[in-house]
Amino acid sequence: MADSAESGAEGAGSSAGGTAGSAAGGDGQAPGGETQPSPTVPSRLKVNEDLLVLIKKYAIQLGILVVVWLVGYWAFSVSWIMLGLFVWMWREKKQKAKEFKIKTARNAAQNEQATVLARLEDLPSWVYFPDVERAEWLNKILAQLWPYVGRYVEDILRSSVEPVVKDSHEMLRSFQFSNIMLGDMPPRVGGIQVYTEHVHRNEIILDMEIMYAGDCDIQIRMKRFLAGIQDLQIHGTLRVVMKPLVKFSPLIGGITVFFLNRPEIDFNLTNLADVFDFPGLSSLLKGIVADQVSNFMVLPNRYPMPLIPDLEVAKLKYPMPVGVLRIHLKEAKELMRADVGFMKKGKSDPYCTLQVGAQSFKSKTIENTLEPRWNEYYEAVVDQLEGQTMQVNMFDEDPGSKDDPLGNAAVSISEVVKMGFSDVWLPLEDATTGQVHLRMSWLSLSSQMEALDKYGMLGRRRGGFLSLDQMEKVKRIADADALSSALLVVRVDSAKNLPTVKKSGSDPNPYVELSVAQKHWKTKPQYNTYEPVWEEAFNFLIQNPLHQELLAEVKDEKTKKTLGKKVISVKSLLTLDKMSTKRPFRLDGTSAELHMELILRILSSEADESDDLDEIEPISPTAAGPSTPAAPPTEPAQPSPASSTEDRQANNSNGSVVRRRNNAANASTTTPTRPKSEPAAVDGPNPYASQVQLSLHHSADTDKLLVTVHKATNLMPQANQKMCDPYVRIYLQPDKNRSGRKKTSVVKDNVNPAWDETLEFPVTLAEAKQRSLDIVIKNKRSLFETIRGNSTGTLGRVEVDLSKVDNLATQNNPIWFDLKQDFGSLSRSSSVSSYRSEL
Repeated sequence: MADSAESGAEGAGSSAGGTAGSAAGGDGQAPGGETQPSPTVPSRLKVNEDLLVLIKKYAIQLGILVVVWLVGYWAFSVSWIMLGLFVWMWREKKQKAKEFKIKTARNAAQNEQATVLARLEDLPSWVYFPDVERAEWLNKILAQLWPYVGRYVEDILRSSVEPVVKDSHEMLRSFQFSNIMLGDMPPRVGGIQVYTEHVHRNEIILDMEIMYAGDCDIQIRMKRFLAGIQDLQIHGTLRVVMKPLVKFSPLIGGITVFFLNRPEIDFNLTNLADVFDFPGLSSLLKGIVADQVSNFMVLPNRYPMPLIPDLEVAKLKYPMPVGVLRIHLKEAKELMRADVGFMKKGKSDPYCTLQVGAQSFKSKTIENTLEPRWNEYYEAVVDQLEGQTMQVNMFDEDPGSKDDPLGNAAVSISEVVKMGFSDVWLPLEDATTGQVHLRMSWLSLSSQMEALDKYGMLGRRRGGFLSLDQMEKVKRIADADALSSALLVVRVDSAKNLPTVKKSGSDPNPYVELSVAQKHWKTKPQYNTYEPVWEEAFNFLIQNPLHQELLAEVKDEKTKKTLGKKVISVKSLLTLDKMSTKRPFRLDGTSAELHMELILRILSSEADESDDLDEIEPISPTAAGPSTPAAPPTEPAQPSPASSTEDRQANNSNGSVVRRRNNAANASTTTPTRPKSEPAAVDGPNPYASQVQLSLHHSADTDKLLVTVHKATNLMPQANQKMCDPYVRIYLQPDKNRSGRKKTSVVKDNVNPAWDETLEFPVTLAEAKQRSLDIVIKNKRSLFETIRGNSTGTLGRVEVDLSKVDNLATQNNPIWFDLKQDFGSLSRSSSVSSYRSEL
């Protein structure tokens, strides 16, 4: 029965095949009597797809031919073709690299083990750090919650963000989200670290490594224009702070999340926004996006989530900073050669960037050198100690193209806090060679007014006036480029009863602009209200709390008019309890009130301030051994701990050891005794006085007096100037002929210049002991300034009597000399008089 059925089926199939073959116009039989298989009839959809592919291919070829014809018709240069080819090749390369990165991240989300074994260089943090734990259980929870998170984010964007954007400007009335899809790929947590040390009892702190390479697609529409982003990638360390812990449900009062440092952000642009995907425009747009994320989620900015009622969200979002990190970017050495040289070896045009959370600093560019010297100071407000780092990046400036990286380094802020002061040479990573020299000081916050005493602001003479030296210290601190002595925290809460805006048909969009000296901050505008609530906080580094003021102005974003202002003296906070106040401030000329909290803290350092000026030896396998001891003084001196020379060691952030020498102690053992009428050499550098460091030595081989000018510190520029171009001019008195007059090179834009130049004077040792040196530090002036005569050009002067210098034939140790200030100019005299009247 089965065989007959099968034969019947085969017969039916053959009959059908023959019928089909006859219908097709043939007999259906092959020469061997075999049945010919019938051809498949293509569907209409397949024909349409093939036709579209053919039309697209024809259009592309036609477009290329038209472009070539237009280039020849308009006689374009070949350079335009090369430029277009370069842009196309650059975009293709970037696109392939980005697609590979996205593919790798997505594969890791599906099968982490296989992807990790395929690319060992992209290991998660738990592989490197033993105190970081895996969090696969959390990744499984995120995968389960991700569809609901997508719907929640869509509701938030449409109900909260979209109306705010529409109301912010008339041009944005048609703004809307046309598509919001977070995709199917959830973010991954690479590892979790929970802190158990240096943590308060009422808080839980943990760090999570966030890796997101999703397939999101977010589109926005404005009138007829459509733009969007796809393939968003985020990688960074997210800190979660659960604080305060309470005794009732839910046991946690609130949760605060933020990024410790700037996360890595990348994305693809679609539709109209795709025009930005070109060299220069792409990096500019991504930099703007990174800045906006920093203003929202990178320290000192936080995102709070209160879990219990009556919790002060402002203190949860803006707690007090823990201190200030003072950074001295001194120099770098052995940098890579980024520029190509034709006649000689190429060099670089290096500059350095420093990042602490959302704060970033950029140095000036030193052209054509591999060993730049900056001598620049920066101050960063630190909000978290554990886990936060300072990122150091070195670049070669290339105008017109992307700057070339020369290496990077990272400094653990908590390690600097433990030491108080750190002076290190950091080797640059991601570079074949290079080191950067940093000096970092940790400044804690004090609420005691007596902490100002070290800045010379509280010491008084009889009659209630400050001494000239103290007045000069105050002036130096008040200068625009001086270092800070205090931190002012301003928390802007709300405003009441704002005045109406004349000639305006709607309610104002008020915001507050805060100013201290040249630093300005402003709050986000609140739309269409006379009683806005901001709840924002800002930090101001104060140089002189005795004379600086806080200016608070409430303005309308629509009309740019001022609704009210208030000037508050920082000095008024010094006498208050805990140097803080929280109250409403009546705006001048109105009945409106601005509710603010002002907190002043004095910067205090437990480390020795003079350490910041000690010299160190760079990390190098060819470093010289310990220096020979100085020659003993001719007169016996009482031994003291301050005059003894000792080598100190400090660990840098990478665990390597650097050695520091205290040259000031060596110099003090050879300082000659001088009468009070003459400027004597001092024991060491003074961070508040203008000084110059010299080495004096008479060479018996050349029969010449050698004067080595090392550096100067705390130079005071002329009035209305922030920087100066100093050089040193030395006269061998009493003769002022050409052989007895020497000068150093000019250092541009620096108040702490370093020369390290040796000037030679042809004079015997016997003649030298009868002479004196007239040393003047002058400011290089332009021809126009010289003709006008409105500036003396003298930054400081010191006279050294060589007859008072002992062991001139053997002495070769650096000595610090205090500089006398030149107040001959009318502008300088009036400046000092004004400070005397204020003090």
